[in-house]
Amino acid sequence: MTLEQMLARLADLQAQARAKLDQIKTDTPAADAKRIEDEHKSLLEQIRQVEANIATARAAPPAEQRTAPPAPAVADESATRTAVETAQRAERERAAGIGDLARTFQMRELGDEHVRHGTSVEAFRGVLLERLAAASDRGPANGNTRVETGGQDETQTRRDAITAALLHRHDPGRFALTEPARDYRGMALLEIAREVVEASGTRTRGMARDEIARRSLHTTSDFPAILGNVSEQTLRAAYEALESNWRPFCRRTNATDFKDKTSVRMGEAPQLVKINEAGEYTRGSITEGKEKWKIATYGKVVAITRQVIINDDLGAFTRIPQMFGVSVATLEADIIWGLITGNQVMSDGKALFHAEHKNIVSGAGNLGAPSVTTLDAARLKMRQQKGLDGKTRISVPAAFLLVPASLQTGTEQLFAAITPAQTDKVVPDSMKRLTVIAEDRLDDVSTKAWYLAANPNSSAVDTIEYAYLEGNEGPYVETREGFDVDGVELKCRLDFGGAAVEHRGFVKNPGE
Repeated sequence: MTLEQMLARLADLQAQARAKLDQIKTDTPAADAKRIEDEHKSLLEQIRQVEANIATARAAPPAEQRTAPPAPAVADESATRTAVETAQRAERERAAGIGDLARTFQMRELGDEHVRHGTSVEAFRGVLLERLAAASDRGPANGNTRVETGGQDETQTRRDAITAALLHRHDPGRFALTEPARDYRGMALLEIAREVVEASGTRTRGMARDEIARRSLHTTSDFPAILGNVSEQTLRAAYEALESNWRPFCRRTNATDFKDKTSVRMGEAPQLVKINEAGEYTRGSITEGKEKWKIATYGKVVAITRQVIINDDLGAFTRIPQMFGVSVATLEADIIWGLITGNQVMSDGKALFHAEHKNIVSGAGNLGAPSVTTLDAARLKMRQQKGLDGKTRISVPAAFLLVPASLQTGTEQLFAAITPAQTDKVVPDSMKRLTVIAEDRLDDVSTKAWYLAANPNSSAVDTIEYAYLEGNEGPYVETREGFDVDGVELKCRLDFGGAAVEHRGFVKNPGE
């Protein structure tokens, strides 16, 4: 064998040894790992033998080398072609090995540089270790600035870009396509999954579609976090798009925990009395009222299997969150409107609307659908409310007119800008300033009853308070690798509660 042939043989054996080493590093079953390891050792032994033969050939005197019979021209050409092919294969393996290491530690530019310079894989591994050790030793600069090795910034940038691309694909009108997201525009879910798995340091060459989908949903991949971001933003968009018509006549507060929350109502200052000739002052006191309530947790978990990735079903990660968004908004409305339709029992043991609370309109002439007459009676009822001391007039102004859907059209016609022929039917401007809120949940208990409510943000009395758990305002979504299913689990949670805290802020007209 000529020296050139031995060199070609050496390059081929080295390439085979590297391939066996890569196999050992992957998730190879234990039974196969032992066999591959033995084959790797055999290749190393052959490499050592060929290296010894090359050293002997190079040390031989020139005359001895000339005594060897010349190989046929065809054999020389074949050996040269084999050597070239082997060298090219070795170069590809070297570049791929450096590329894999560079992607693992998010240092692609450094990897490209060493590929161009011809650095071996082992040498590049040493360069990487030195870089990482140096970055670790530097620590925070000036006590403020954190030195990044490039991993976190690039990882977050990639997450944001893929999230933006998927959101734009879902709803181009609502979600703009950012510049970094253009790299992922039009990519199928499986293509993105492959990209993310590769970025985590796992080679996907030759990997089955099902295996790529499964690996992308592992916690070591960015894919669950990306899908979680997409789900959360689509849920938020659907949640915020729904009109929460109860918010204007309610007041938001904060809840720091799930314990009973006490809403304290301060009464009015005691009435001043005339001081006698001796100049003696008498003591007074301020009455207090309290309502106790608390928030609760609501939630649901939905499983999404790896099949949606293989089938490129992006809708599974957008439709389900959208439905969650609608569900959350519906739940909040059910809770708040339920306080009115369910006639919540207050701390004094009486219902929110009760004759002793003096917030129910009575009298045949004062009942019926909203009109100048019935609205005047309801407003007067609210204006005549007394404070907690039972004496002080607090003159609560009405701000909202709450009507069932069956009375919406007639109520809107009442406030239309049309001058009636009879002056006693003219709607005063003060009535026109009432905000009409129509709600079909009110129809469930009565198609004729309607209500007036004060504005808790501008009047002296409250109406309904509601709260979210501090730090978890609105719905919250998170994903995790499925345990009972082969995929991911999507969980939606809401920490929310509300209660009527003041009966003086409402008046009810039973309508009949």
